[in-house]
Amino acid sequence: MIPLPITETEIDEFLAGFESGTLPKERWTHGAHLLAGACYVHRLGQSSAIHHMRKCVRRYNEAVGGKNTATSGYHETITVFWIKVLDALLLHAQPIARVEFAALAVERFTPQRDLFRRFYDFDVIASTEARAEWIPPTREEIEASAATDLGIATQ
Repeated sequence: MIPLPITETEIDEFLAGFESGTLPKERWTHGAHLLAGACYVHRLGQSSAIHHMRKCVRRYNEAVGGKNTATSGYHETITVFWIKVLDALLLHAQPIARVEFAALAVERFTPQRDLFRRFYDFDVIASTEARAEWIPPTREEIEASAATDLGIATQ
């Protein structure tokens, strides 16, 4: 496994490769999604990070030969879910530099790839509706459980 970038320069190069579609497909892991999302949340805030991540993931999928369809590729609900989780983490971690925040997000959430299952009472991954548009969690709000249940509180 290729390690994720850890310095500001490495992160900038990684994001440039992702955004231009030149990042090798095998490097686009769950941890890489988290790293990119954390950097966008840190720089842009939640709303703009969602918009930017949406655009970049769709473009990247196509650049590496994928398709964004009703059953594959970009998934709106999963993307928005993770940006909201990262935003909650940032709220509790501030003030924090981008490189440290990205490392924190990757460390906290790489092992929790299926965290979203806790928040939805249906198979969100398989749902074509959830792939196409944001569906808020059906079990609990992300913000309500952020500091305690998600282990986000940093102190």
